[in-house]
Amino acid sequence: MGLDEFLNALPEDDDAPLNYASLPGLSGLTNPEAEEFGQLWLEWSDERVLELVKRLVTLCEEQPDVEFESIYKQGLIHASAQVRLSSLSGLDTSDDRSLIRPFCQMMRGDSSPVVRAAAAESLAFLSSLAQAGKLAPRDEKSISDELFGVLENDDELDAVKLKALEAVSVFGGDRLAPYVEVAWSSGDVSARQSSIYAMGRTSDPKWADRVVEDLEHDLVSVRYEATMAIGELGGEPHLRALEGPLDDEDLTVQLAAISAVERIGGDVAKNMLELRLISSEPRVVELVRQALETMKEEEDLDEVVTQEMARAMFGAGDTLPGIDTEGYEPAEIEGWANLPDPSEVDDFGTGITEEAEELGLDRGDPFDIDLPPEDPWDHEENI
Repeated sequence: MGLDEFLNALPEDDDAPLNYASLPGLSGLTNPEAEEFGQLWLEWSDERVLELVKRLVTLCEEQPDVEFESIYKQGLIHASAQVRLSSLSGLDTSDDRSLIRPFCQMMRGDSSPVVRAAAAESLAFLSSLAQAGKLAPRDEKSISDELFGVLENDDELDAVKLKALEAVSVFGGDRLAPYVEVAWSSGDVSARQSSIYAMGRTSDPKWADRVVEDLEHDLVSVRYEATMAIGELGGEPHLRALEGPLDDEDLTVQLAAISAVERIGGDVAKNMLELRLISSEPRVVELVRQALETMKEEEDLDEVVTQEMARAMFGAGDTLPGIDTEGYEPAEIEGWANLPDPSEVDDFGTGITEEAEELGLDRGDPFDIDLPPEDPWDHEENI
């Protein structure tokens, strides 16, 4: 079922319930179809539109094979703040870089502070993609500048600033540090939580000792954030500090501690988790077992690759692990041993030296291509 079929089955009475069984048929609408749908919303009550968007968000959580991003984008421009808020929640893990501009505009100028904060929060996922190099460099700069702009805006509410702090923290750096420090020492619980969360997202070990201080905080919410953060920042010396959270009176803190110990890893971490297998709490035992299994799999992947394994992975012609010699003449292979030290070669970043060309080692190199521009259609004005 597509848009036309859905609209034909739509009750004329605005108060009549929607046919939720037909909602999967709206999956994957094109932008023009979604715009047509958005125009129809002008005839609906805000409550009906909100109910629809909420149902779509829930359906995505239950059925990963459906997607309604084009519909959520229409919700971003709806007159109802609640509809805009629900639409943001549907897009909070989208990797669509075209969302950077509307998210930033909403964060800066939406009439609802709740929506502005949610827009900043939605930028957190795109920030992570940019920091990981999965977006264009200018995207990282654009997102970072916009988020820092909110932090520097004296007229903005603290709730919006804290979400901006959380989102921009993944970029780390000296520019971020003063804002984290101010939030941590402000005396406000929400600011404390956001600062600890931000410390964890930086992945910078310099914050580890600061986070350890809050593992025994009076408030469960602060202990939870600190426990999660130390898993990102800490090393084996910090495992002892996680003994307390592993036995915390609050179950969510215990579960966070199990995840933190797993992420730090090592033999000591494994022993700590094995001691929790006798817990009377089923969820603790289940998560510990999952953590131990994951750690075992990671250890298995760290085993030394033998020549036999390399041949199986890279081709029957391999004589050395990870080096495919199929298609090369024996003289060429013998010549590899006479190649100069890479540290003494200036190939100007091409990876191809005169010696390599003479030996024929540049042939068939899948990386030896002239790369096109980053994206000829990706103009700055479309950000």
